Amino acid sequence: MTTPRILFADDNKDILDLGITALKEAGCEAMPAINSDIACLLFEQGLRFDVLVTDIVLPGVLDGFGLAAKAREFIPDIRIIYSTGFGSVARIRARGALYGELLAKPWQGRDLLKIIGIREPGLDFIQPTRKTG
Repeated sequence: MTTPRILFADDNKDILDLGITALKEAGCEAMPAINSDIACLLFEQGLRFDVLVTDIVLPGVLDGFGLAAKAREFIPDIRIIYSTGFGSVARIRARGALYGELLAKPWQGRDLLKIIGIREPGLDFIQPTRKTG
């Protein structure tokens, strides 16, 4: 069994807590980051993650798109999932940004687990094929 390592970046503490709780209850290794600066420090420290779940609008030097690009500098095969309440705006702003899947807010823990590829909490993780483009 592979335990996915996930970095979850969101400046809304309630969403951050919901995501981290759902992920940990499902058996994932989950690390929170309340802003992009903290997330960048984790990458710079050499921590490895399979998945980055990031809000698009984040405090810090980088927004979610910039954070995704920085993540790929350290971990070229990291999977990117953008979490936002502004899906249509995100698609417009995303031109030229790294591809990532979109998890629309508001979401529930099971939505997060589904997009990551966890079939049953704590039992099965599927590393989806990353799309390009």
